[in-house]
Amino acid sequence: MTADSVGVLEIMGVVLVSCLFSLGGGNGPLAVIQDRWVGKGLLDPGLFAWAIALGYLSPGPKAGFLSGVGYYMYGLPGAAAAIAGIVIPTWIGSAAVSYGYNRLAPVIKAISLPAGFVIAGMITAAAWDMAGPMALSAIELAAVGMVAVAVAWRNLEPVIVVLGAALAGLAWWLCR
Repeated sequence: MTADSVGVLEIMGVVLVSCLFSLGGGNGPLAVIQDRWVGKGLLDPGLFAWAIALGYLSPGPKAGFLSGVGYYMYGLPGAAAAIAGIVIPTWIGSAAVSYGYNRLAPVIKAISLPAGFVIAGMITAAAWDMAGPMALSAIELAAVGMVAVAVAWRNLEPVIVVLGAALAGLAWWLCR
């Protein structure tokens, strides 16, 4: 078997399927390509290693080495097919997320303010637990309050959220 026996559609298909296993980076395609092409002698191991090294040294996502693999397998059309195999799952995934977000937008809008208080309360509870052992004096607490007032001078909405979170944090601390 020679590299000429691998076509552009196979390159795109293998890269596309292998990219489905690469959530958060380009490590998923490594095993697939090594098993599919390097292990069967269709791609020289040295060229495979070279493509990985160049892909990891160049800026951008780790999956960039796949264009080098496509190039070594079928020249510029192979590189283009590999890039298409990288991009198509991303397009499909982003379209699905966008569609799902648009469907859930009313729900997200309805729970965003209460969720903000819950999250702020959890952050305040964690901050209160961390600040407790510090044994802040009254002057230090007043300084923190003055900084909070200075930050929220122009917009009162964050003050309401912070005070609500502080009350939630205080209630959590008192309930323990």
